[in-house]
Amino acid sequence: MTQTIIFSYPGACSRVTMTALEEIGAPYEVRWIDIMSQAQYASEYLAKNRKSKVPALVVEGTTLTENAAILNYLHTAHPQAKLLPQTGNAIEDTQGLSDLVWCGGMLHPMVRQIRAPQKWTKGSEAETAGIRADGMEKLAKECAYIEQRLAQAPWWYGADWSIVDTYLYWVVSTAAKSVFSTADYPAITAHSQQVRARPSFQRMLAREVAALSSDGIALDPTSL
Repeated sequence: MTQTIIFSYPGACSRVTMTALEEIGAPYEVRWIDIMSQAQYASEYLAKNRKSKVPALVVEGTTLTENAAILNYLHTAHPQAKLLPQTGNAIEDTQGLSDLVWCGGMLHPMVRQIRAPQKWTKGSEAETAGIRADGMEKLAKECAYIEQRLAQAPWWYGADWSIVDTYLYWVVSTAAKSVFSTADYPAITAHSQQVRARPSFQRMLAREVAALSSDGIALDPTSL
């Protein structure tokens, strides 16, 4: 049996990968990396993932990093889970990978600008305020597009859920935990509720909540 291990932190973007693993239904082990306590810089973890972040997925001893790559691998290795669209058309099917890269490479940095602008500069508070404002402006523009699309269908690709839906939820909900307001995006709000209600998300969430007590991670469960 293939041994699958995910290195994760409650509430981080690694929860997208965990949700994908729950959708697949195959057994996997979670190893929690307390990034708030700088555990990602421990030598033991750096030996697995020199990038010192989560997630990292280890499959039979081989480590994969970067959410888009990990999720595309899981989609390819477990097509029955239908994590991404499968039409048989190479160009159309690659759109799923394109959207994952958009989430990870474009939207995700905007969230970091909003939630942790100090990590983008060694300058003054005025500079961090400008970085946050820039992230807010950029994400608002993207959310206008996301809102328009979700107003036309329940899921990103229409009638069917995909892991892109969970990634989009993570982006918007994480930004909203800071100063980004979702009040003007009713379709996104409805979409978020659907994502959270999905059984795979609820199973992932239960693992995160359990980790807060069993692994001693100092995080408010209501923030999840």
